[in-house]
Amino acid sequence: MERELKNEETKNIVLPDASHFSYTVKQVEITNNLGAVVALLDEYSILNYAGKTYKLYKTKEGTWYDRPNVNSGAANALLITSKMAINSSINTHKLM
Repeated sequence: MERELKNEETKNIVLPDASHFSYTVKQVEITNNLGAVVALLDEYSILNYAGKTYKLYKTKEGTWYDRPNVNSGAANALLITSKMAINSSINTHKLM
């Protein structure tokens, strides 16, 4: 279960194969079956050219968190390169 905490921000990334994706970031609380908050994560919803959405999660400390059954059928290479492109984008903005 999850609960949204703030509005989304839309950004764009370009993967090494020159494909373009847009993504939104929002903060969500992950709760257990009893409703207790077990994690506070940034949720990255990535939209590909075919209109399919993938969801990636990152902790406040910068560690990617994979939730089971969230991206079933997604190519692992796409998810990994998306994470790398997002990290690169974030690091570039920190340097500015």
